[in-house]
Amino acid sequence: MITAMLRRLGLAALLGAAAAGPAAAAQPAYPTGPIRLVVPFATGGGTDVVSRVLAKELTSSLGKTVFVDNKPGANGTIGTMSALQAAPDGYTLLLAIEATVAINPGLYKYVKYRPGDFEAISLVSKQPYLIVANPALKAGSLSELVAQAKAEPGKLNYATGASAAFLAGELFKSTAGVDIGNVPYKGSGEAITDVLGGRVELMVASPVSVMPQIKSGKLKVLAVTSAHRYALLPDVPTVAEQGYPGFDAEGWYGLVAPKGTPAHIVATLNAKIAAAMQSPELQAQFQTAGVEPAQSSAAEFADYMQSESARWAGVIKQAGIEPQ
Repeated sequence: MITAMLRRLGLAALLGAAAAGPAAAAQPAYPTGPIRLVVPFATGGGTDVVSRVLAKELTSSLGKTVFVDNKPGANGTIGTMSALQAAPDGYTLLLAIEATVAINPGLYKYVKYRPGDFEAISLVSKQPYLIVANPALKAGSLSELVAQAKAEPGKLNYATGASAAFLAGELFKSTAGVDIGNVPYKGSGEAITDVLGGRVELMVASPVSVMPQIKSGKLKVLAVTSAHRYALLPDVPTVAEQGYPGFDAEGWYGLVAPKGTPAHIVATLNAKIAAAMQSPELQAQFQTAGVEPAQSSAAEFADYMQSESARWAGVIKQAGIEPQ
């Protein structure tokens, strides 16, 4: 009887294994070829540092080439849509930025996607925006800038290479009650060139975009836009500290994929990013560029993108900006 039972159990196990074979089999190998990392802005801007350092780390850990594909245009929408419409197979990724994913949907009528249309993978970094100026500008502090702007309404201009920087600038203008014009650019690189050349007096930018120019003395920093001081520029006061309590505008980078990308691929990439953030080489390169490493679970990043979308929508409304 026992022998018969064992035979039946053995047969059942074999039948069960056969039935579950395809489902229980190991997930398909990933990756088996190169991975495209879409960056929705031109080369030479702040996104270059983050994307290329991250691509290098992922190439090393995944054993396959991760290459950066810059696709600028329409405030980051062209590159974002390019990635969104790609096959959800893990071979097209997008460097998500608060501007393109959380802000543009509320700022531009032609943007139809929403944060929930992406497969979240992980947060990569967070950083404030900086209000910087050509050293020739008379104002040496935020209060002096406000005074100069009020004395010469409409005369000063600030450059931006992304919609989030624009929104941070417009929020400051609204909060301070000043008339400063905006000169938009396709990317931070072009904007920096014109500020250095004196064609535009000011710029609102991510630290990764302008840290080299700050360190070399080619740009001066008037304020940090986040609620707390920036660790890499501890002596620079925040906007809130300089007379505008509660002011807070912060940027971030993350990695997303087209909706429907398999869970095991998302898990693999999330784990590799978490490991990359512990790399001394990445940390050193991020710090040199002015970026603070960050990481999260895929679910946490999905929730964060949704909350950021709601927060920036509130900022758009507060600043009185009408969607274009």
